[in-house]
Amino acid sequence: MGFLVVATDPHHSDFSEELKEFATIGAEFRTAQCKTEDDVAKACRDADGILVTFSPIGHRALSAMRRCRIVVRTGVGYDTIDVPAATERRVMVANVPDYCISEVADHAVALMLCLRRKVAELDAQVRSQGWTGMLSPVLRLEGQVLGIIGLGRIGRAVATRTWGFGLRRIAYDPYVPADVFSTLGVESVGLDVLARFADIITLHTPLTSETRGLMRKEIFRQMKPNAILINTSRGGVVATDDLVQALQEGWISGAGLDVFEAEPLDGDHPLRHLPRVLLTPHAAWYSVDSEHELRRRSAHIVVQALQGQVPASLLNPEVLDR
Repeated sequence: MGFLVVATDPHHSDFSEELKEFATIGAEFRTAQCKTEDDVAKACRDADGILVTFSPIGHRALSAMRRCRIVVRTGVGYDTIDVPAATERRVMVANVPDYCISEVADHAVALMLCLRRKVAELDAQVRSQGWTGMLSPVLRLEGQVLGIIGLGRIGRAVATRTWGFGLRRIAYDPYVPADVFSTLGVESVGLDVLARFADIITLHTPLTSETRGLMRKEIFRQMKPNAILINTSRGGVVATDDLVQALQEGWISGAGLDVFEAEPLDGDHPLRHLPRVLLTPHAAWYSVDSEHELRRRSAHIVVQALQGQVPASLLNPEVLDR
């Protein structure tokens, strides 16, 4: 039998990039729209390789797979995949950790600028009231403090992009060596210090047991009343109810959010109705270029694994010992 690759829940309909890669090994390619682990188990029972967007890949789904060698998350975060369970089943797990660095960094900076310059408010004012001047005070960006939580690839790209704005840049990341901070000209601080001093906080950390709910009531209470929060990382890093309270009670002044604890965002969610909140639909990753790159590279990782190679982005290298 030839190889079978299944995409559990693709959000696009043009599969030319994937088909081109899979043709090199004569693999059959199928798509599904899996919402649950049971859906995944049924669709992927005979799959040799799996491409997953957001479908849950846990122990139950993995146990039903007879031939699977690799699961590839078509993106950066992989919190919907039970990596230890995959290792137990001798299944490699990989992601594409560096395909949209520019796009996400650009999006984070765009949200910062739109909030700080009150672009959305001014646009709404011109459309509804005409040429009536400023609605509320705008503070000079130069000299403000930017706090970056997570100084990985995207956090570093944000640090580089914001240098020219004259911001003082501080960051919290206990896993990054000191020389990275010094090279970027960014000051290393603790989370509490960052919360107290930053005028803008931007999140660029993965969602783990350590970071889930990292931005919570205790942190919001320490922030400046004029501070804004930017999140283009993972929705679960922010305790949403606490953020809503912080905005409603004026603990902070605004937020720019591309990701949410539950997606899509409910139609009647309080965040939709709060002023000085910018919302985008988990779109920071997107450009025409990044989408094509993601599709091609995800498929190529599957091809590598099915040919007996070890992907460079393997998330569970311990599986090789099994």
